Amino acid sequence: MPEIDPWGDVEIGDYKQKMQNFGIDPITDLEERLPDNKLVRRGIVFGHRGLDTFLDAKEEGEDFAMMTGIMPSGVFHFGHKTVVDQILMYQEMGAEITITAADIEAYNTRDMSLEKSRELVIEEYLKNYVALGLDLDKVDFYFQSEGGNDYHLKSKQFAKHLTQNEVESTYGSAAPGKITSALTQYADILRPQFGAPKPTVVPVGVDQDPHIRLTREVARKYRDADFYKPSSTYNKFMRGLQGGKMSSSDPKSYIALTDSVEDAKKKIDQAKTGGQDSLKEHREKGADIEEDMVFELLAFHLIKDDSELERIRKEYSSGEMLSGELKQIAKDRIEEFLLEHQQKREEASEKVRQLVNQ
Repeated sequence: MPEIDPWGDVEIGDYKQKMQNFGIDPITDLEERLPDNKLVRRGIVFGHRGLDTFLDAKEEGEDFAMMTGIMPSGVFHFGHKTVVDQILMYQEMGAEITITAADIEAYNTRDMSLEKSRELVIEEYLKNYVALGLDLDKVDFYFQSEGGNDYHLKSKQFAKHLTQNEVESTYGSAAPGKITSALTQYADILRPQFGAPKPTVVPVGVDQDPHIRLTREVARKYRDADFYKPSSTYNKFMRGLQGGKMSSSDPKSYIALTDSVEDAKKKIDQAKTGGQDSLKEHREKGADIEEDMVFELLAFHLIKDDSELERIRKEYSSGEMLSGELKQIAKDRIEEFLLEHQQKREEASEKVRQLVNQ
């Protein structure tokens, strides 16, 4: 079996080991060429593949693009927000933005109807994307099932440029539903170049790297267009509030951006912390930051200022700050965020309706 299954449960483990195993370069090599973004500064976006080609195009005033997909897996939560934050960064850089809704993949690999996929994409994803700041007027958005004849044609042609051994060694099997989904994803990743070749970056978790690697092979071998091999960046996954994996099927593991303030605060109160068992021990040893899911929520999403986050880290890890005090900071921030976001989400409804009914 392959070391990473892009259709399996996300539990990556040692990121440094995955970087070594799959030839992913550290993002720190290119950090000075990227915008000042907290995900990059804090090592949440930690690696890349071929990003220098993308940045060269930007710096030389040439066209460049970013592509990502929406997998309609359930409610939109803070684990999903990490990708949206990256989309906004690339949009600010001036990249052409392409977003696909992976309804064919959901049908083939998750037993979800096209109708259910469409409903989830609209209600749980696009409305939240707009509320977070995405400008839909500057986005090429489409459902895979409605991608157009040229798009579907190319997804079939791409099969010619892969071998059975490549597919099985990368994915573990050549099950028809999965391979159809994979070929469709290659067409998604290369779609920004269908009109004219241009460097394109795809922000992903390491679990999706198999698709990136094989798309780069297709781009290299395909002779009917002079595609650039797509670049990619890699972000860490937020862990669940109870520790372990964050799963859309376990509401206790995440905070949804549509959760009520009251429910969000309850989830924070019940979250796993790195505090010690007794007050005396906590004051002596301090908290284990690496095992604290509330601090992770603050670091990924709720604290913008690095100096404030570092102050919290020092006070908490030294034992000066208690777990209850950390949770109170998180509850105050989540209330502020959700009230503002959910108002923006309501305002986004008409914009999204216009987009999907074009």
